[in-house]
Amino acid sequence: MTRPAESSVSRRLLRLLLLPLALLLGIGVFFDYVSGSATIRAAYDRALHEMALAVAAHLRDADADGRIDADLPPQAVAVLRADSVDSIYFAVRAGDGHLVSGDADLQALAAGNGSEFGDGHLHGEAIRLVTHPTVIGSTPVTITIAETTRKRTTAIRSILASVVLTDIVQLAGTLLLVWLGVRYGVRPLRALGEQIEQRSARDLAPLDRAQVPVEVRPLVHTLNALFETVRDSARAQQQFLADAAHQLRTPLTGIIAQLDLLAREASGNGFAPRVLALHEGTRRLAHTANQLLALARSERSATTHDDFAPVDLEALATDAVAQYLDRSLHARIDLGAETEPARTLGSLWLLRELLGNLVDNALAYTPAGGRVTVRSGVAGAVAFLEVEDDGPGIPTDQRAHVRERFRRLPGSPGNGCGLGLAIVDEIAHAHDASFVITDGNDGRGTRARIEFRVA
Repeated sequence: MTRPAESSVSRRLLRLLLLPLALLLGIGVFFDYVSGSATIRAAYDRALHEMALAVAAHLRDADADGRIDADLPPQAVAVLRADSVDSIYFAVRAGDGHLVSGDADLQALAAGNGSEFGDGHLHGEAIRLVTHPTVIGSTPVTITIAETTRKRTTAIRSILASVVLTDIVQLAGTLLLVWLGVRYGVRPLRALGEQIEQRSARDLAPLDRAQVPVEVRPLVHTLNALFETVRDSARAQQQFLADAAHQLRTPLTGIIAQLDLLAREASGNGFAPRVLALHEGTRRLAHTANQLLALARSERSATTHDDFAPVDLEALATDAVAQYLDRSLHARIDLGAETEPARTLGSLWLLRELLGNLVDNALAYTPAGGRVTVRSGVAGAVAFLEVEDDGPGIPTDQRAHVRERFRRLPGSPGNGCGLGLAIVDEIAHAHDASFVITDGNDGRGTRARIEFRVA
């Protein structure tokens, strides 16, 4: 399945602005080209017209018959035609049409052009010509000046390139300013996104609306309302689980106590094995119910940031050893502690549940004469809790599976329900901690290590 492209306000605004700006660039280039080329043509046309006036100044009426003399010596003609780029042509014709001076082929071309300025082709090249009628004495005379258009074309192309380059630079500068403006304008949105992204899943405190733009405040208000709803839901879930735990533990504890008394009274008759079996089943039921409730209470949805406070991991490890000391002595297991000061931010009762499950698991799987060690301390940038035993260990290919709910290793002793390590894994996730299972010392047993952020 193709992943949809991420949407960006900055990129979307730039895309929306790029087409109109490019269109405006094209329109600007067109009008600049038209106005610039018109100015160039007008300048060259004025120069042509002035040349025609200059030629007219050298014409005179030679006699009463209307004959016109062109006082144009070779030097004057050379000056007239002097141009390093274009070719200059001229023709002077009298009123009866005969050529007085100049180029005969230009006279034929100009004869069919009635306008003052015109375009044409001469000798295979495009030309621009001006026709200037005047009267010398009493004789009408027409002067035609023409030049090729190489200078005009070069100048027009130059101004077009200059206009296009200038407009492109302006467009790039405009887009850069727009990009910088958009980037600066969406900084409050980025700050809001980073604020939400850096929050943990438990931090449901309301977002600060004072630092966000007015347009985004309805979104922030909605998010705050959602946070409040989730926070209330989590609290209600915690309260329900606490009530459920109390309501289950109280009758189960009473039943176990009654069955214990009944087992003692029935020790001399045939009901004793059945009472003991019932007692053991009820005890397992109580243990399973407690673990299910602990698993439910350890989920992220049931915990909030308000439940978290600095926790002394060294004291937690010491208390766990004291809590399970009688059980370890009864099972002839050496239970000890190797602790160093360490603190983290977390839920005290959840971490107590986590460590209790690790110690309970280690005692359940360690044979008589074995050793279980509880550790706490700081290693580098992390604080840790660790429980190590020298029992049968957990195969490498099963270490990911034993974290699953109701999953037990084949051939495991006891009557556990497979929730202990699942609870540990869930609580570790709720604290953004890592839960690692490795071999114990000398490759024997199991080492379960939880690494937290140092408070």
